[in-house]
Amino acid sequence: MSTSPALKAVFRIVFILLNNLFSIPTYLLWMVILRPLLINHPDLYNRIEGIGYSWLLHLVAAWTWTGGYALAESGDDVSDLVGSRCLVISNHQSTADVPMLMYLLTHESKPSLARNVYWIMDVMFKYTNFGWVSSVHGDFYVRQGRDTRESQMNELRAHLQRVYIPRGRTWILLFPEGGFFHKRKESSQAYAKKHGYPALEHVTLPRVGAFQTILKTLLPASSPTPVKNCVPEEANHCGDVEFSDSVRLKKEQHLEWIIDITIAYPGGKPLDLVNIVFGNREPCQTVLHLRRYRAEDVSLGEDGLLEWIYTRWAEKDQLLAHYYRTGQFPDSPATEGIDDQRRNGKPRMLPLKARWYLLINALFMLSTCLHLYVLYSIVSAIYGLFSLL
Repeated sequence: MSTSPALKAVFRIVFILLNNLFSIPTYLLWMVILRPLLINHPDLYNRIEGIGYSWLLHLVAAWTWTGGYALAESGDDVSDLVGSRCLVISNHQSTADVPMLMYLLTHESKPSLARNVYWIMDVMFKYTNFGWVSSVHGDFYVRQGRDTRESQMNELRAHLQRVYIPRGRTWILLFPEGGFFHKRKESSQAYAKKHGYPALEHVTLPRVGAFQTILKTLLPASSPTPVKNCVPEEANHCGDVEFSDSVRLKKEQHLEWIIDITIAYPGGKPLDLVNIVFGNREPCQTVLHLRRYRAEDVSLGEDGLLEWIYTRWAEKDQLLAHYYRTGQFPDSPATEGIDDQRRNGKPRMLPLKARWYLLINALFMLSTCLHLYVLYSIVSAIYGLFSLL
């Protein structure tokens, strides 16, 4: 007998609420308890924090998977880049994009990757239940708005030098579009029409501020070259930010690769967080199409940088048009270091292992029970002490 949609939704929301209640508080409490390690053993603290953080990402991936929303990847193989410093850029369609990327990051084909990722996200995420976790992990929040753009990019540059590099993070995740496709499509097309850029139907033109800042900060030192392409109608789309010479980095700290991800939902109808939480949409498969480029090949000049990222987004638009028409991505051109079996449009399924997620849930529950027992013992001791007075 099949479960009714309403019963399934109730079960899932209760499960996810409990998941949040016994995982996030205990993670945060452990980070408070272990905080003194930062004084003499910061690497150990960051390693422990990264493991806890990755377990939380595994739980989010499990919500997606158990809802019947499978994930597959196609295009270039990036499994050999797990330990490399990479900038990951992706189109942005809905609130399901982040859980889908978490699913990708936690798959067994990319071991230990999730503990060392660095997210750049909208400041509104800071006020969600996961916002505290991201703050402890050292992710960066961007406040949208023309008036704060320059100060935000300066803060991002400082944050990369203060957090991303010292903590040994590897993959930086960025949505250059700066907002959901359905919200920005009209303004993006108007901007493209006015300035002679391609009219994109399935993505919106990317904003280059954070992209430029990351490259300027993490690539080998170069002379300052501001990007000057700001127009009043498209606030935050562009700007003129001056950079002094990059901070002196060791060779292994330089950005090595740019991974370009195109997220494709079936039929061009994106999932959203409500679908994932309630499981109220028919099971389906989302495909992530990956391409990899050497970061050093991207020109940091005013025109070269803009041309490079706009070309990638024009390619995304064509890729998505092909996917929505045929149900798969076209074959990718040869790229250095790519397995021939992965350099095509046929997706490779990314199944999750149930036993691993059951183990993570069990560990979080045991940790919560331990913290509750300690808290109960402390409260009981204090109560007993006062009762003797």
